[in-house]
Amino acid sequence: MRRKHKMDRSQSSQIFALIFGCFLLTCSGAVSPALAQVDLPNLIKKAQSSIVVIQTYTEQGNRLGQGTGFFIAKNGDLITNYHVLHRAGRSKVKLSSGEEYEVKKVVAEDPDGDLVRVSVDIPEEKVDPLPVSPAPPRVGEKVVVIGTPLGLAQTVSDGIVSAIREVAGFGKIMQITAPISPGSSGSPVLNMKGEVVGVVTFLLVAGQNLNFAIPGDRIAQMSPGAGKTLPERETIRKSEAFTEATQAYANGLRYLWAGKCDLALPYFVEAAQKNPNHAGAFFQIGYCLARMGNNQEALGPYRKARELLPKDPAVHSNLCGVLGQLGRYGEAGESCRQALQLAPDLAEAHNNLAWIYHRQGRYPEAVESSKQAIRLQPEFAEAHYNLGNGYAGLTRYNQAAEAYKQAIRLEYDYPEAHLNLGAAYNQMGRYEEAIDSYKRALLLKPLMAEGHLNLGMTYLKLGDKGSAIEEYKILKDLNKEMANRLFNLIYE
Repeated sequence: MRRKHKMDRSQSSQIFALIFGCFLLTCSGAVSPALAQVDLPNLIKKAQSSIVVIQTYTEQGNRLGQGTGFFIAKNGDLITNYHVLHRAGRSKVKLSSGEEYEVKKVVAEDPDGDLVRVSVDIPEEKVDPLPVSPAPPRVGEKVVVIGTPLGLAQTVSDGIVSAIREVAGFGKIMQITAPISPGSSGSPVLNMKGEVVGVVTFLLVAGQNLNFAIPGDRIAQMSPGAGKTLPERETIRKSEAFTEATQAYANGLRYLWAGKCDLALPYFVEAAQKNPNHAGAFFQIGYCLARMGNNQEALGPYRKARELLPKDPAVHSNLCGVLGQLGRYGEAGESCRQALQLAPDLAEAHNNLAWIYHRQGRYPEAVESSKQAIRLQPEFAEAHYNLGNGYAGLTRYNQAAEAYKQAIRLEYDYPEAHLNLGAAYNQMGRYEEAIDSYKRALLLKPLMAEGHLNLGMTYLKLGDKGSAIEEYKILKDLNKEMANRLFNLIYE
């Protein structure tokens, strides 16, 4: 188990504007040379008739903004981002042919996933729906994004799926390398078969561009209902006591997708303050506090989430993780076992339990729990890392090294895995390889005191006293106790 991070109102407003800049601004683009390697012209031509500009207005007819959408059913239902229709009392869609049709109803909503399904008053013969892929994309798979910023031109960009991350309390989020034109919120992300594998949701500008998409399988979960007209929806929105809490929570999720817990946390706190029964907000407060190293502070929010969602296995599993970090292994193990009673196939709970067993010196059980997590989620790097720890506890260092190497293959920038791989090599007398692993760990995490200690001790085993002294010089500013240990070994 590994855990990794307030802004004033003016900062909040600035960043909010950046998040939704993708909806309000415009730019044009061209097909990159890489696209020419596939039969893209035909794919793009076929998809163009399915992709529309969505223009939104107040009930009084004042222009609000616009985004992109795409048809998914012959009856005129289309998908776009939830935020595109935020505060809209009226909306119309513009086809690639220039024809315009009114949005009739909102028939399904997923605020957390920033998705909405709407019904358009359009003749069926004008609709050419895009198919939604039944299978999720793979990391490294090539994708194309087609958007219509301000309706001036359809913009095409290509790239790959660079990551698919599991976000606690939300599900999966896709990160793509395809450049996203501002104004293209709601654009489809297409695979090379022309199938929708995701929906562009926002472009975060904060030193870098992080292009995210909601996986296409969330579309299938949005079963259409009778629906509400936009004026009806807006009336309900204004009358709901906790609308602001919903919006704050959604904003927090956007930052969570980017791994920015420090920016997400104030939004989750705001959501919990505005709606004291918002279980998701309390869960995410606990999650962010734990990620930022504030495990004691995370206990309260997690316990509140457990009170509101007593049968949610993720709450019990994450509470297990925090209790474990606090050294309360008995309570932690009980929370993990409660999670597994509710969801026997929850890989995270098996992984957390493996960590607890390891801390208790119950190494065979740690190995078995890690294997269960890997069986359920083979690309779970942390589970492979914990498997390595279990094998190391059993002094089975060859197997430990293989488990650590697999964790590194799945997540190279994992300093603890490099560190422990070095320790396994050390135990096997493979000192040069141990030094190489320690150096890789310290490249990723230069202030890791244990890495400098281990590196210094390994230098001594090779008779390199000078290099060990250099590690001591670094270590004395990081951890005096470890520095003294190394000093005594150098001069004993």
